[in-house]
Amino acid sequence: TTAEGTGLGLAITKKLVEMMGGKINVQSTYGQGSIFVAQIPQKISKMTEGAKFETIVINRANRTVEENKVLDPLIHSNSNPNSVFDGKKILIVDDNKLNIKVAIRALSAFNFEIDDATSGQQCLDMIHSGNNYDLILMDIMMPGLSGEQTLEELKKDPNFKTPVLALTADAVQGSRERYLKAGFNDYLSKPFTKDQIKEKLDKLL
Repeated sequence: TTAEGTGLGLAITKKLVEMMGGKINVQSTYGQGSIFVAQIPQKISKMTEGAKFETIVINRANRTVEENKVLDPLIHSNSNPNSVFDGKKILIVDDNKLNIKVAIRALSAFNFEIDDATSGQQCLDMIHSGNNYDLILMDIMMPGLSGEQTLEELKKDPNFKTPVLALTADAVQGSRERYLKAGFNDYLSKPFTKDQIKEKLDKLL
């Protein structure tokens, strides 16, 4: 048949995802195809405000079946612990708490001190209150201040020298160049593995 669609499918999907408080991204390679990733927030079991995410991640019994499916492959990664990063501090900025948990698990072998923020504004507040970090992992698509807007605010301080790594599901061709131009030190698409983040850590730290 030569009949084509009306083009409403993706628009309707996007609206439904946004109505559930989520977001949708596309990864596209010309001539090969596209991958659409929908992120929808879920209640994370037995989590209290201010709880240490690192402790919750380690305790498998406190995770839902869905979280275990995401986290367990990272737990069994063949990356070896690396003491080079002992004592260094990382701030993870992401409005999705499950993404934060996944990032913490991917970083768990490297002995970092890890803090997290669930918004660009919280990140700014933490930095402006005197917290210092060796690296910031910054989600791009966040409500309120986006990752790019947050970085712009951080760079208004001439003393801010912390490298910032952009994290996003947007993996279309040219994305890395876009984020480097925006002032990020590097870019990594989500979800990432221990080996992928290790490559970036070796370069930035």
